[in-house]
Order: sequence, then structure tokens, then C-alpha cells
Amino acid sequence: MKLRKLAAAGLVLALGLSLGAPAFAAEAADARLTKVTLAVKGTLDIDDSYTQFYGQPDETPLGTRWDLNWSGEDRSLTVSATDEGKVLYMSYREDQNDITASSGSYGSGPSFPAMTRAQAQEAAQAFLSRVLSDNEEALFSGEEEESLSAEDYSFRGSIQLNGLPSPMTFYLRVRLRDGTVTSFWRGDVSDYAGQPAPAGTSTTGDKARELLKSTLSLQLEYVLDADSEMAVLRYLPNSTDEFYVDAATGELVNLTELQRMLREQYAVAGGDNMVFNTSMKAADAAAEEGAASLTEIELEGVAKLEDVLDKEALDKATRAWSELGLGSYTLGSATYSVNRETSEVTARITYAKNTEDGIYRRYITVDAKTGQLLSMSGSNPFQVRQDGVRFLSAQAAQEKAEAFLTLLWGDQFARTEVYNAPDPETDATLWAFTFAQKVNGYFFPGNSISVRVDAADGSIMGFSKNFDDDVTFDSAQGLISEEAAIDAWCQSYPVELGYMEIPVALDMSAEFELLRNAGYHYYNTLKPGYALGEREYRYTGVDAKTGQLAKTEYHDPAQMIYDDLEGHWAQEILTELARCRVGWWGGKAEPDKALTQLDYIKLLASADGYLYDPETEDVESLYNYAIRRGILTKESRQDDKVLTRAEMVEMLLNSLGYGPVARLSGIFRCDFADADLIPEAQLGYAALAQGLGIVSGDSLGSYAPQRPAVRSEAAVMLWKYMKR
Repeated sequence: MKLRKLAAAGLVLALGLSLGAPAFAAEAADARLTKVTLAVKGTLDIDDSYTQFYGQPDETPLGTRWDLNWSGEDRSLTVSATDEGKVLYMSYREDQNDITASSGSYGSGPSFPAMTRAQAQEAAQAFLSRVLSDNEEALFSGEEEESLSAEDYSFRGSIQLNGLPSPMTFYLRVRLRDGTVTSFWRGDVSDYAGQPAPAGTSTTGDKARELLKSTLSLQLEYVLDADSEMAVLRYLPNSTDEFYVDAATGELVNLTELQRMLREQYAVAGGDNMVFNTSMKAADAAAEEGAASLTEIELEGVAKLEDVLDKEALDKATRAWSELGLGSYTLGSATYSVNRETSEVTARITYAKNTEDGIYRRYITVDAKTGQLLSMSGSNPFQVRQDGVRFLSAQAAQEKAEAFLTLLWGDQFARTEVYNAPDPETDATLWAFTFAQKVNGYFFPGNSISVRVDAADGSIMGFSKNFDDDVTFDSAQGLISEEAAIDAWCQSYPVELGYMEIPVALDMSAEFELLRNAGYHYYNTLKPGYALGEREYRYTGVDAKTGQLAKTEYHDPAQMIYDDLEGHWAQEILTELARCRVGWWGGKAEPDKALTQLDYIKLLASADGYLYDPETEDVESLYNYAIRRGILTKESRQDDKVLTRAEMVEMLLNSLGYGPVARLSGIFRCDFADADLIPEAQLGYAALAQGLGIVSGDSLGSYAPQRPAVRSEAAVMLWKYMKR
């Protein structure tokens, strides 16, 4: 360390001697680079073996960011830091030319990483302790799984500021062979305007909860219950603005409104007006799931089928609907699809109209045998409302939509009412409406019809329907009040005090001068406040009769955990394998149970990343994998056969590519006590197993080739190979 300090002092002296008195700005830049370089070297413990270095400042409105670059013959280091030397980004690379792949065709297979994820996280925490400030603390996000053959692990999380949660996050990657952090970035207070406000509060979480509850609203609707297959009434959350309670003042603040107000002030002050053009994408051209798209030859065959209309007939039937405004459109293609389950045939017909403004497109799906309209989508070139050009009003568009749907789906449409309608005060070039079924005075959006109307000419440019006539509906008796539902909904949230991104207008102080000069009138700052936090479960609403929260079922990624290993000699090995999802699902290891061929294939497949799920896959797929992998041949399949120790070794070495070598004759010997009893065909496998250190013999030093194998022996043998 003393030598490093002396070298750094020499760098300061050299830079200082190179400065000329008249070049004050250059002198200041050199001095600043010296300061930040020394600070970064001290933080990251950078050695002096690099042969090249340069640094350059990026003077942003929020402050200076320094790009520092070290390089040598076989490695490079890039760092981004603040003027004070706080590290915000780091990337470390080494030349990989010395790392070559194995030239053999055998020996590949699973292996444990050089360190566990927990050990890698310790290295990550040690690094973060060096780069974070004294008032910052890293909180790692949810624990991820171990990964076989991993060369590095990545970690993410958030940064607490002054003991409070904040929107700042971090990411880093740890190289497992030596625990080196090779990549890192973080959010920082320097990303925000001004200094973070103090972490104190003048109110309480309970008071904040009451204020935040006043911003919530629910709507009572029918939803389809998956368990009862009946539509039941639930209070569902409405979309609302984002609110928080200012910790300093205790006041409820509408963040959405604050952002809107600042944007409007910015526009009035002469800020650039950004126009975002939203164009409708063409509907997905793929046929619905389960349907078969036909080739040109097959299309000719379909056109000849009885009752299936050809393209021209379908075009004629479609154009009969004047409401679609297809008079000036040219017919394109007709793609037929056959539903394999119902044998229903649909056709997707395309139309286009070329104009100076661009291409207008329409995509219409019909019943290929009757020409009945099923759905439609379309897109127009971007249109700008021009003075003097009359566009259809929202009310007139709705009348056209209702008249069309009455003709098309009269019976079902009669059971609906307007569910979503556009703001009639907006200047729109198209109007979109959704009609949903209404029962007992409440909407059931599960049965709905959507329609889009071109405001330029009043034509229908899109429609679709999702309607199940067989749905039954629960009664509307015995419902809890909306107030009770809102209370239950609000109580499901934690109310958390933490730093939040708050937009603020930039005043005339020198602190914000660079931001104002760059054209900003407002920017985000960090303020402590209360807000509704993340919940443990994803709730969809409140049951209107019981008041219970309706929860979306979410299954955590499956973990392989055994409950039958207490005191077993192979407990630690089986548990370590299970952490990497190598083993058997179902919660039981059954370590002393005889090893069947099927059980062994499941074990070997799991080590190869094949996660066999008996609920969704059949055994046939597992055996197909095993045959492709070379674990066994199709003729040798015997699911319930109990394997001998010799067969167990043979299948493992075959899966690893050693089979061709093991089957060579006359070149192998081994030192097992019963070597003379090992059949010639198995001698190569036994010798390789001994040489690789995966089989050492039983208590008598015997290979015992004909003895039945047990599951724990198979797992331990695989573990030894992975640990080699």
C-alpha cells in the first residue's frame, strides 16, 4: 500500500509540473482529474500495472461525470464517477484468449460453480460497502436459484438513503472463479436536482393511510369465478392518479397532477412541444391458436370443398356491408384456417387503399362457409385535424356503431350497455367504444363487444366480440358497502415512508442554473413521503359479499426440497444437488430406495437442465430426451428395471460422452478388489469411473458390478463428477 501511495503522489507531481500558468482551465481540469482518479483508485483498490490511462469529463446540467479508462496487455477497466470520486459505473474485462475449449468429444457435463450464490453475494456486499456512501445501504432483491456450470452471478437491489427506502437501484455481476466484481452500476443522488430533503417526518403512517385511502375508488362488476364457473360480484379498483403524503408537511399531494401542471407551465414558458403520433398496428396475421394455416396448394383444395366460399364470393359478401366503407378499397389476399377441434373454417381477408397520405388497411375475418362477419381490424395513415374539414363527433360515431352492431349481433348487443367510451371533447380521428353485458344493474366485462369508427368518413374500421351465452350470474343480494370494500382494499397495502422522486419547478438559485440553461423548467428531486407500498400478493379486488380480498394465484418457482433425509449419510450431498434443482421432484429423496431406470433418467436429465414435470409431460418425452442424449438406446428402455451398479456407471458415462472410449477393449485395468470379476464389456467403464474419482468402491474396496444400486448412490456419483 505504501508503494501505491508513493506512485499516486508521483502522479500528482507529474501532472502539477505539466501545467502552465496561463492555461487556468486546463490546469483546473488536470487537477480535478487527479483528484477523482486518486479517489477511485483508493475505492476500488486499483493496482499500478496498467500501461495506459485516460480520463475525460462530461459536464452535465446535474454535475460532472468522469469517464476513466485503464488498459493493459490483457485487461481493461472503465469507470464512471462523480467529481468527488464516487463510483457510479464500472466494467472490468480480461482477455480470454488463454481460455480454450476442450478438444475432446467427451467429458462435457454438468459441474458446480466455483462458489455458491451466497458466497458470491458476500463478495458483492463487500464491494458495495466500499462504493456506497456512509448514509447509504444496499438491500438485495429476492434470492435467485443456484445455477449449474455458472461462471458468474448477477445481483440487483435498492439503495436505502438515510435509513429510508429510495428509488435508487443497483446492479452488479460477480465472477465466480475468484469473486471479482466485473460489472456494476447504481442510481445516485446526483441524478436528482438539489440535495435530498432530510429524512424526518411531521406525521404518522396511520394519518398518511387515511389520506391515501381517500384517493381510492372501486367499481362493482361481475367477474367470472374460476372455481365456481359462475360470474360473481366484486369491487374492482379504478385507475386513479398517483398520490403521496409529504412527510415534512403531512399534506396529500397528487403527483400525477403536479407533473401535468409542470409540463403545462413548461410548454407556456416556451419549451419544445413534443408530439407523439400513435398509429394502430395491423392485427396479428397469425391464425388463432390451434388452427392450421394453409399453403397455396391447400387453399385450392379448400376452395373446392363443399360449402366453402372462394375469395371472390367472400369479398362480395363482405362488401355487402356498406358500413365497412370498402368501396374504394382493393381486395388483397384471403387466408383460410381450419380449426382442428371444431372443423370450422375461417378466412382472413385483406383490403388496402393507397392515397397521398399513405396506405389504409383493413383486415376482416369471416366464416368461410357463410361469409358471416366475425371480427375486423384496420389502420389509417397518421391524420392531422385540419380546419374546415368536418370529422364525426363522438355521439354521431356511437350512433353508427350501435346501428351496425344491432344488425350484426343484435341479440347479444341488446344485452349490453356502453362500458368504455371516449372523451367527446377530444379531437379524434377515430372513435373506439366498448359495450359490456349488464346484469342486475352491474357490468360483466367478460362478455363484451368492441368497435372502432373512422371519424373521417363514419365507416366501421374494427370490431370484435367475446361473448359466452352460457355464463350464469350470482344474485346481487347481501352486498357489502363500497366504503367497507375500500377499507379492506386499503388495508391490504403497507404504508411506507421513504424517499420518492418528486418533480419540482427550478427556481433562480445558482444551484439550478445549469439545468435552466439546458432548457429544463422542472426536474425530479428526492423527498421523504408516505405512499402505498408493494403487497405480498397480487389482489384483483374485493368479494362483494364476503369482503374478502380476491387474490391471483401465483406460484413461486418450484424448489426441490426433501423432508426424508434427516440423519442420512448422503443428506448434505442430496441437499446441495437439490439447491441446483438436480434430483427428484415431489419432496422425497427416498435415498435407500432401489434405483430404477426411469428414476435415474430423471436424475441425469435434471443435471442437464431438463425439468421433467409429470403433470404436463409424459414419460415418453423424457425417454426421447435420454435417447437423443445417448444415455441409453431405444431397445434398452425398461422403465421399472432396477439398475445394477455397473449399469448405473455405464449410463452416466454414456451421457457424458465417454461411451466410445469405455467400449475399447484390451487397454483398461482398475484396482478394485473384485476387478477379476468385472465383465470385459464393463471393464472400461469401471476403469474410467475409478480414474475420474466418481466410484471408489464399497467398504471392501469392491466395484460390486451386479449389486442393485440405490438412489443415494446415483446422486453421490453424479455429485462427485460435478465436484471433480
